[in-house]
Amino acid sequence: MDDLLLDRYQIVKSLGSGGFGETFLAKDTQIPSQRLVVIKRLKPANASNSMSTELIEKLFEKEAAVLEELGNNSSQIPKLYGYFSNNDEFYLVQEYIQGKSLNEIAPVGIEQAKTIISSLITILKYIHSKGIIHRDIKPENIIIRDSDHLPVLIDFGAVKETMGVVTLGSGSTVSSVVIGTRGFMAPEQSAGRSVFSTDLYALGLTTIYAMTKKLPVEFATSQLTGELDWQSDVPEIDSNLARVIDKAIQMEPSRRYPTAEAMYQDLNVSKMQTEIITNVPKRTTTNSSESTQVISPIPTFIPNNTTNYGNKTSGSGNKVVIALGVICFLAFLGLGSGFMYVQQINHQAALKTLKAEKEKQEAEQKKLQAEKEKIEAEQKVIEAQINQQEAEARLENERATQSILSTNLNPAPAPPPPVSSNASISRDAAVEVVRGWLYAKGDAFGPSYNRGVIGNYLAGTAYDCNVKSVNWLQENGAYYTYGVQRIDDIESFSASGNSATISVRFTEDRTLYNANGEIDRNASKFGTVNMTYNLEMIGGTPKITYFRLPGC
Repeated sequence: MDDLLLDRYQIVKSLGSGGFGETFLAKDTQIPSQRLVVIKRLKPANASNSMSTELIEKLFEKEAAVLEELGNNSSQIPKLYGYFSNNDEFYLVQEYIQGKSLNEIAPVGIEQAKTIISSLITILKYIHSKGIIHRDIKPENIIIRDSDHLPVLIDFGAVKETMGVVTLGSGSTVSSVVIGTRGFMAPEQSAGRSVFSTDLYALGLTTIYAMTKKLPVEFATSQLTGELDWQSDVPEIDSNLARVIDKAIQMEPSRRYPTAEAMYQDLNVSKMQTEIITNVPKRTTTNSSESTQVISPIPTFIPNNTTNYGNKTSGSGNKVVIALGVICFLAFLGLGSGFMYVQQINHQAALKTLKAEKEKQEAEQKKLQAEKEKIEAEQKVIEAQINQQEAEARLENERATQSILSTNLNPAPAPPPPVSSNASISRDAAVEVVRGWLYAKGDAFGPSYNRGVIGNYLAGTAYDCNVKSVNWLQENGAYYTYGVQRIDDIESFSASGNSATISVRFTEDRTLYNANGEIDRNASKFGTVNMTYNLEMIGGTPKITYFRLPGC
């Protein structure tokens, strides 16, 4: 890459790279301050297709306009200074935020974590009100700004998603990439069905990371519900914050907060109620003349047991003392009654305030319920559209694959040896082993990396090669997901003694995700495969001992 872009931006250093391009720190040489900026270079996933590139350019301009609006109206979203394209690559020029990422400063205290999550929810309330879903909330994408210690949300996923847009035969457009980061990505996001609560799910896990500096995969998970056991790492957390986070990270979107506003209200309701109780007016003692005076203890009259009959004035003296005592007592009663009256007034005012707050919260809940029902209805419409687009995409891919396979990329299997009359592996048994292996690949090569299922169907060279494949996937943070796994035809079958050979044609839909949660299109495939398997009877069970596999 040139050190000077557009004869203006002087590249200082690279800040990072990924599947969508690279990010640089640069200096704007055409303004007096020569301020630092962040430049993101984005490359389309399907750059060879001129139609897709033209479409991506239009979508890129649209998303750039959205980023400009968000940055101009929120001080906690980087401003967009400019955008341009060059040689089928797209560039964003954004504000450089001086600070450290949440990933760098973690772990933080409970109160700081609560402040950060509350501030981020406020940002999400704003961007969701514009119909935007961030899609990639994680500790690395939250910068704690040095100047005011507020969190700044960076790296919106919508622009990345445009880099993977393709046009279907029907004219519809879909993105061929999944945006998000493994561990922080909600389940529905991997299926391309992000909703507003997708961001809240990632925010909840990000808050847990902020307090513990542990990734979601480092916590124990319930085998029944899939919920994380994280609270034991933060024993001092208050129950309200823990409850809010637990609700935000539910696996099912319907069990999470429907909106950022609902999560914000729930996070702050306990704090609001505490403030109402503690702010009830109290009596104060000051030095002014109007302040309540502190009353000294009332003097108690104690009669003298020795009667002085010779003193004629003692009777009138006793009457004076008694009168003074009665006056002081009545004064004390008056002051006490006044104090109790003030306390009663304050108590009634506090009750009225609590009642008003309760009515306000009930009104908000009704409003949120109406919003939730509206969002659920919209989600159903969106899901129907996505299902239609996926069906069209699958049909288009299948047609393209069938066209390619018509050139016979897979060599025809060797002629089978004659079937022996004393064969111990039947044709049906061989088919069941192959079918079982196809279905087991999702567990073996998926995120669980379950090597145990491999031994149920494979042995010998086939077993060794596939275990190595699983080891490689786990070491590199990659994994496969499988869709259709269907045997279409049995080309040939032969058996002799304890051995058998079967050639099958099957349809396979596999998708490879790298460590960043991005699809590796070169290793992903949806189409028909011809494969020949060698089987042997091992311990009374037929198992596959060899089939053609790259690297083995």
